Amino acid sequence: MFKTERISKLRPELEAIVGEDNVRTQEAEILMYSYDAGMARARPEVVISFTAPEQVAPVVRVLHREGIPFLPRLAGTNLSGGTIPLKGGAILNLSRLKKIRQVDTAARLALVEPGVVNLELQRALEPYGYFYAPDPASQKVCTIGGNIGENAGGPLCLKYGVTSDNVEKLELVTPEGEVKTWSYRDPGPDLMSLMVGSEGTLGIVTHAWLKILPLPRHIKTVSAAFKSLDEAMRAVTRVISDGIVPRALEAMDSVSLDAALNGKANPFPAGTEAVLIIELDGPDAGKVNRELEAVQKICETAGCASFTVAADEAERELLWAARKGAYPAMARLAPDVLVEDGVVPRPRLPEALRQTREILSKYKLTAGLLFHAGDGNLHPNIVFDRRDIQEVKRVKKAGYEILKSCIALGGTISGEHGIGVEKRVAMNWLYGRAELDFFRKLKDAFDPAGLANPDKILPVASDARAEAPPEGLAERASLSPEARTLVDELRLRARSGARSAVTGLGTRLKAAKIMDGAKPLDLRSLRGRAAIDRENLTARVEAGVPLEEFRSQLKAEGLNLELPDLKGSVGGLIASKVFPDLRDVLLGLEIVTADGEILELGGRTVKNVAGYDAVKLFCGSMGAYGVILAATFALSAGARRAHAAFEEPAGWDAFQPDAFHTRLKLALDPGNLLNPWIYRLPAAPAAETR
Repeated sequence: MFKTERISKLRPELEAIVGEDNVRTQEAEILMYSYDAGMARARPEVVISFTAPEQVAPVVRVLHREGIPFLPRLAGTNLSGGTIPLKGGAILNLSRLKKIRQVDTAARLALVEPGVVNLELQRALEPYGYFYAPDPASQKVCTIGGNIGENAGGPLCLKYGVTSDNVEKLELVTPEGEVKTWSYRDPGPDLMSLMVGSEGTLGIVTHAWLKILPLPRHIKTVSAAFKSLDEAMRAVTRVISDGIVPRALEAMDSVSLDAALNGKANPFPAGTEAVLIIELDGPDAGKVNRELEAVQKICETAGCASFTVAADEAERELLWAARKGAYPAMARLAPDVLVEDGVVPRPRLPEALRQTREILSKYKLTAGLLFHAGDGNLHPNIVFDRRDIQEVKRVKKAGYEILKSCIALGGTISGEHGIGVEKRVAMNWLYGRAELDFFRKLKDAFDPAGLANPDKILPVASDARAEAPPEGLAERASLSPEARTLVDELRLRARSGARSAVTGLGTRLKAAKIMDGAKPLDLRSLRGRAAIDRENLTARVEAGVPLEEFRSQLKAEGLNLELPDLKGSVGGLIASKVFPDLRDVLLGLEIVTADGEILELGGRTVKNVAGYDAVKLFCGSMGAYGVILAATFALSAGARRAHAAFEEPAGWDAFQPDAFHTRLKLALDPGNLLNPWIYRLPAAPAAETR
């Protein structure tokens, strides 16, 4: 039972900030905020509603002072229990903050408050001839703030990226009540991108500057019916590997299709087991039509039984209504639906689907399979009745087995639905202890009191490991002998407290800045040949490889990296962030920390919201948070797009650490052993030699 008096004594102070009617403790209202679209339940002590963004920081300062937990909430459509108040405290209801403050078509930005509904923003942009790319299936009700909290995707993210790719700048309130404005273009480590997908555990967004795009002049939408999922997946893999980038490439199985049709006439041939919805767009009608012809040939070769182009906007909307209405249609079949959200490398999708069906059959469960086929993100919608305790147990076991199968196939446990509370235990299966400890350090640096949406994302004591942790990167063959030597050297230096100057090709590191006594740590030996996955359109490359050399290796395979011509090593370009948009093609990093701990962050999937987005945090970190050993990039096939000539910005290294940059430095490298001149912290005592 919570101590109600701690809210009672604060009530006058809170009401003075937000108004008497906006501090609610009545039982009926409290219970309305005790659940979201997931399965978890927990009761808050108070619901505080806001009518202006400026009210948020003062309220957070009061709650922080009193040690009361809090979490931001909007539409509550998240599917992993992210807005359940596990430790009571305050729900911060931001849903009334729904103003579109500005639409700047010249800068291609929209400034919005967090409560703006995704679809309402789309409608507001249409008269200007623009759109906002992330389009979750719940876009009729989900909000921009919620999309940022979960790093939401949607069908269009295949071509235009997920939420993190479409946010330019954020204003947020820190867990201590300080107002900050961060952009991924800021000098130094990328704090803004760390906020996206953090589920309110690191801060509360009060304004967002979103990237907007011109509406495409030409769109072609088709449906392709197949008699098996395997045939459909063969078509998907071929489309992507041939260098065609559809606006969307979605799939649904016959169970989902039947539910979505809801008794209406089925327009597809008898025996259809899978339907692809493929949408192409662009400014050039000829190019769109050529791509359409190529897609049709691919589908027919794969065994397509029916290939139909939507004749007009009405037919196009019907197709999308079926796809986006599949989840609510499944909800009509039973009282409850569990939506899983695993991701695998695209070529492994057929195997993942087969294993998913086997798991569902094993537990005697019914599910519709929906998936963002173009990016390997599958959503089994499992119908059940939570009043049946045994069925609930089977559903949870099946969900966990599906996630484990995704991990085993080289994938991840969440592509766009977050971790919340319901996938915390699965973080143990995806990451080793080193990565989880690293994430905890990030959380503690931003929220040392542990009040911001506590007990979310990261496993707690009750989430016991059901099995041994994943094999660490140090034991994997992918770590080259040169990298192992470098790791061993860092471990030796850490024991003696020796400081390191992390150096690569020397493209940007200025000798005059290196602090006396810092020993060079030369990364030029990390020059192994890139490991290129042609089918998945990804490549892993060591940090010391010059970008020009990496490009040459890709070109020999008919692939390319969509970046302008940049000079320097792969690791140096990431660490310096002279080209901030490099983050858009960066999928994973292998890092060695100051004390020689090896971390594997991100991976080989194009979508991954399992844990904090530390990959982007290392963009601009200048070697001070950890040393980049290798990086994994998303590639493209076919002709490389034209890129504007790039000039390195003057004074790119004029970085002045924010207080939060310094907190992170103290958490990740308390001895200031890596590139110590950047933060100029006092040295820690040397570790004891064992």
